[in-house]
Amino acid sequence: MPHAALFVARFCSSAWVGAAVLFVIVGVLEVTRGGFDAATKDALVALRFPAYYLTGAVLVGAAWLGACLARDRAELSQRRQVIAVFCLMAVLAVMSLDHAFVYQPLLALVTPLGVEKPPEFTRYHQASKYVNLLGLLLSLTASVALNWPRPKAK
Repeated sequence: MPHAALFVARFCSSAWVGAAVLFVIVGVLEVTRGGFDAATKDALVALRFPAYYLTGAVLVGAAWLGACLARDRAELSQRRQVIAVFCLMAVLAVMSLDHAFVYQPLLALVTPLGVEKPPEFTRYHQASKYVNLLGLLLSLTASVALNWPRPKAK
């Protein structure tokens, strides 16, 4: 069981880092590329972010559970396990707070689709970038802690 748990923790944490980076790349390309009107850009926010939060919650939650259950594994030190568990727990907290206090107000500001953005839109958008960057860095830290090879005993 601990071996499978470590696999899940490693796989899901790494998958989330890759998925989040791809999400950011695609999101930036969609917004900066010509050809999309304001209503389409707003619709993309309403369409993409629920999938982002759901995917993040599932992958990070599974990684956290796997990291918690990956006890007594020779390839994972207790120190790195603790780092991973706390980083993944922090990612879940950051994601929850982001969804409630940044994404939901941001979504309200772009509804109805295509309306002119009020001044607070920029503030929420900036907050979203930095909060998501924090979550990504915590996820990357957890993934590195879980995947880094343990030194061979001499």
